Amino acid sequence: MFGLRCQKTAKPVPLKDIDVHVDIVGYVSNVRSSLEYQNEEDSPMEAVFVFPLDETSAVYKFEAVIEGRRVIGKVKEKQKAREEYDDAIASGEGAFLLEEDDRAGDVFRCSVGNLPPKTSATIHLSYVVELPVEADSSVKFVLPTVLNPRYSSGAASAVYDDTDMAPAGAVMTSDLPYHLKLKVDVSSPNSIDKIESPSASIDVTYSGTSAKVTLKDDHKSDSDVELFVHYKDKHRPFAVTEQGQGTDGFMADHTAMLTFLPDLSREDLVANCGEFIFILDRSGSMSGGKIKNARETLLLFLKSLPVGCYFNIVGFGSQHESLFKSSQQYDNKSLKKACKALQKMEADLGGTEILQPLQYVYKQPAIAGHPRQLFLLTDGEVWDTQACVSEVAKHADSARCFSVGIGEGASTALVKGVARAGRGKAEFVSGTERLQAKVMRLLSCALQPTVTNVSLTWQLPDGVTAMSIPSTPPPIFSGDRFIMYAQLKGQIPVDATEGSVTLCGQMNDEEIKHSLSLTLKPQDQEMPSVEDSSEPPLHIHRLAAKTLVKELEVNMEKDGDNDESATDVGKKQIIDISVAANVVSKFTSFVGIDSERDEPIQGAMVRRNIYPSYRMAPRLCGGGPPPGVMMCSMAAPPPQVKCYALAANSFDECDFGGALDVDDVYDDCEDLACESMAWEAAPASSHVVEKEKESLASRLGGTVKGLFSGRMMKKKAASAPKAARTLKGGGRHESSEEEEDSPPPSTVIPLQLAEGSWELDGDLAAVLGVKLDRLKKECPVQKKEVWATVLALVWLHTKMADKKVEWQMLARKATAWLKANQQGWSADDVVGKACSILGSKVDPTVVFS
Repeated sequence: MFGLRCQKTAKPVPLKDIDVHVDIVGYVSNVRSSLEYQNEEDSPMEAVFVFPLDETSAVYKFEAVIEGRRVIGKVKEKQKAREEYDDAIASGEGAFLLEEDDRAGDVFRCSVGNLPPKTSATIHLSYVVELPVEADSSVKFVLPTVLNPRYSSGAASAVYDDTDMAPAGAVMTSDLPYHLKLKVDVSSPNSIDKIESPSASIDVTYSGTSAKVTLKDDHKSDSDVELFVHYKDKHRPFAVTEQGQGTDGFMADHTAMLTFLPDLSREDLVANCGEFIFILDRSGSMSGGKIKNARETLLLFLKSLPVGCYFNIVGFGSQHESLFKSSQQYDNKSLKKACKALQKMEADLGGTEILQPLQYVYKQPAIAGHPRQLFLLTDGEVWDTQACVSEVAKHADSARCFSVGIGEGASTALVKGVARAGRGKAEFVSGTERLQAKVMRLLSCALQPTVTNVSLTWQLPDGVTAMSIPSTPPPIFSGDRFIMYAQLKGQIPVDATEGSVTLCGQMNDEEIKHSLSLTLKPQDQEMPSVEDSSEPPLHIHRLAAKTLVKELEVNMEKDGDNDESATDVGKKQIIDISVAANVVSKFTSFVGIDSERDEPIQGAMVRRNIYPSYRMAPRLCGGGPPPGVMMCSMAAPPPQVKCYALAANSFDECDFGGALDVDDVYDDCEDLACESMAWEAAPASSHVVEKEKESLASRLGGTVKGLFSGRMMKKKAASAPKAARTLKGGGRHESSEEEEDSPPPSTVIPLQLAEGSWELDGDLAAVLGVKLDRLKKECPVQKKEVWATVLALVWLHTKMADKKVEWQMLARKATAWLKANQQGWSADDVVGKACSILGSKVDPTVVFS
């Protein structure tokens, strides 16, 4: 988090307080934010605040209060809104502008223009957003406060104006120029079990079906605020109707919110074919814990693939590299090669160029009988999200795309955008969450057969029809909640109280149906409300409008290159819906003019920029334009500096030459970062600097533990050149000495064979902590692989029971192999013998379930 100063005057930014009030009901949150600006200078001021929001957020209210006057913002076409804003400032009037960034739908910019001297203004901003359901059935709410510097290629840098974004390589400090207050009201028809936060210091007060959450006084706003709400009752499908407002247009019709939770789980419906391509971000910003977790996750992914499928791994940064020239059939030979390359994989490929690897993958020939499934894993620190989403959308009919966003500040526009365009599913990992569990959840979805011919059948009163939003239902995965909306067109009879909707589809020639009852009485709903407002909140209408806008954007990405007229039509539809629903979009903005002031504001206006939390990411600055963006007063990009920047949680490499001293490295990195930027930042306090040095020292001599290693791995001397690492055969390789010094595994997972079994050897014995001779001597079956596989499964159920969601798919494959080789032995006897040797207590039915 950065304490910023204006470069020209070194004065602090004028945002004083942010007060956020959140209502959470079921799957929906309504967020109301108040931002207080104070102009303490002697000249009029323009304050620009750039902040992140989830790209699915429907921002529907933008108001300003200045000197007692209320200025209500209205949604207008973006260029028209900008012109009104500029004209007002030029005329000496106060003006307010809120717009979505042209490049990414998860970055917003709030401009307060012509704020008079010695005057305060308060901005009121409201939005509503759907809440995701986690694997443990909790509902997750995130208040974004971190916006990572994002990578731009040379071409992108030439096109985009980054003047309002924070600079790359900033000095980290825990001081904020503004104070954040947060209050959350949670309510549910059923009791609330608990509310927890891994990232925020909170106070929670429970009252049966409701709860209140506030931030503690000692909370530090150095990360996104995350809340996990656990309801006592399991989520159930439901539908709710919201009454329309007005006589015509999008907001006039009643709108229904439909929540489905289909259960399609059957072992015989798990696919045993497919082409699985793992596209992994290996840019500098993935250094440290991110790339370590990615390695462990990819190992689980590889071990869980079905026998007979095809797979490949593509790593990307400023360049991209493929493990195989083309996807290979999954067997022991290809699996061994992948695992060997995986151990050497580092975040060493420079910047974050996602579009090129996507294009490379889509150009590869399809494999008959093996549907293509992509898994994109990235921290999402890029600007060219629109190009990436467009590329995925064009190939949605031939490949599904799943995505995982890693770390706070990951671009929701990119991660959710490619998943939506690719008919897949998106997950996000931050804080203490484990990446492994999220990726395995996606693989489980990918292995489910595709549900085809999906449609909605309605039973409604005569004269009433339903228009589904989106028009095509999202992809259906067993046990995975998804939400749709519908506009109910026509006059609903006074005595009509009920209707129904049925979700229909086919899976492996089997018909599926799931029905919902629909209450047509809007007053029965319980949704978040807006305080101090006589108008109905219409949250369902706003969410439906945002969903429709996102669908139209995807359609534009599919058709835009081939049909310019289709793009124009789609843009007009988005603008019309956005204006009607008062929900901002990529083609519209909120604008408000303070036209009631008695006299024009006099004096030359100065500009101040306010930024949210930024996390400094390690990145290679020497391969092209720096992967960040400049402050408003920079006339040209900073000079290129060949170094890896210092990160909060990792240290990659700085080429300073000579002996590696912690103080020298820290100071040199800091100096290089400062020299490359023409801006000023509040200096980090001495204890922060010392903490970073201590952290760096521990990382230089630290250990690497996880699924691969059970012992310390020695670091190379700093003076020795670092060996290049790649996945690609024929490229750069590690020295043969390092390959021979591969550390032994610390779990049984790396030792599993492609078909699901284990071999009885010294490596397995070492992990189990039992001498190999004893294991061989007490083997109760003729086939030693059976004995080894049972031992490995018992070990997993004993030592990694808390991470079962991560390894259950590879265990399922092992169980299937055991059942196929179950001749002449009893599961109870063999499992019991394994438990005796390992000192475990595991029910045989659990191992063979």
